[in-house]
Amino acid sequence: MGRTGETLDPIKFLEIEDVIEINRRMVLTYGGFFVEGDDNLANPGSLKYILEAVQGSFFGHDPYPSLIEKAAALAWQIITVHVFHDGNKRTGIEACRLVLDLNGFTMKMDGEVIDVAIWISEGQISFGDLVQWLEARVLRRT
Repeated sequence: MGRTGETLDPIKFLEIEDVIEINRRMVLTYGGFFVEGDDNLANPGSLKYILEAVQGSFFGHDPYPSLIEKAAALAWQIITVHVFHDGNKRTGIEACRLVLDLNGFTMKMDGEVIDVAIWISEGQISFGDLVQWLEARVLRRT
């Protein structure tokens, strides 16, 4: 194991349908607007692009080499790109948490999570700050 969140195993990731279901559940549970016919996607192609970009490499370079960076990028992109009509902050954070969970890590969830999601949406923290924040609150399960 190298940096926090790096694994030697292939990273397990969410599919488009998983992220749409996360959004549906977040909106149904906490309120908001959900359009069934288009899976609540404001721009259907954006979610596919985000998932491919977070998991892939460009010209042999992986912009998100660690699991934590990939999970952070997923949250960051869902929140800042506004993939869904509503529930982007909740969906982004929950998708991040689930990617970590799928790969054997637990993310500490508390009231600060809400603040961070708002700060991301308002441009008050950088992507690097988000990665550092996650590294401080993620533990590998044994």
